[in-house]
Amino acid sequence: MFPMTPLNTYHPPITEVDNDTQVIQLWLSGLRLGTQKTYARTVNQFLGFVEKPLVNVLLEDLTRWVDLLFIKDYSQNSIALKISIIKSLFSYAWKIGYLPLNIAKAVKAPSSVNALHERILEQPEVKALIEAAKEGRDRTILTLIYATGLRATEALSINWRDLRPRKQGGQATITGKGGKVRTVLISDNLWKELKKLPRSQKTEAVFTTRFGNRLDRHQLHRIVKKTAEKAGINEHTSTHWLRHAHACHSLENGCDIDVLMRSLGHSSLTITSKYLHARPNEGSSQFIDI
Repeated sequence: MFPMTPLNTYHPPITEVDNDTQVIQLWLSGLRLGTQKTYARTVNQFLGFVEKPLVNVLLEDLTRWVDLLFIKDYSQNSIALKISIIKSLFSYAWKIGYLPLNIAKAVKAPSSVNALHERILEQPEVKALIEAAKEGRDRTILTLIYATGLRATEALSINWRDLRPRKQGGQATITGKGGKVRTVLISDNLWKELKKLPRSQKTEAVFTTRFGNRLDRHQLHRIVKKTAEKAGINEHTSTHWLRHAHACHSLENGCDIDVLMRSLGHSSLTITSKYLHARPNEGSSQFIDI
């Protein structure tokens, strides 16, 4: 027999609702209209992911869903809010006797944060992460993301034809958000490691699986999570944290803010800057010692 705790204490039904839709509608009815829309959107995302009734959801389903939120690079605050919403739903369904257990109580939401500095790795932490990564593809893609400040999707989307050599090192043409194209510089050492990667017969992708397919975000997330654990750094470390670290460290090392904005793809392109992007003489990656 298990001890009667808040997680498994049985609550007799206090309503006649008998399906998820009715429970969710009853739960939402006590909220403001704007809040209802936000909560309903998150619940629909969750149910679309688990593809099963609430009563059949397992703790493993919740854990995988939380992992997905980190994979999608939601902000810490957004993740905390989404987890809080689902925990609220399960708690409500349990309290009215619709669910026999409140399994969501076992899921811990990350603390909401307002300061960006809490999601920036220090330089020794970045070094530890990269050194802990498996040589070859894993170490190279983590180094590339930190050295250039690329988004995870941008790094994964790089094809061999996007890479061009320079007198020292090379450059990569990146298609960012909104289809905007920019160029990032790649140091000589990193360029040599990129050129060592095996080419797949199935795809033009630079970063591939052992089966020759393009590496995806889920796989990259697992690589980062496993490597962070091995390195002994924050368990919530993500590729976006490396992008934050790039921005912070390059500025600390003297990078001009305008150069950084172009390198990260934050600002809109002007007619003049497209020439710089085609063959740039400056890039924030020049200020990263890796």
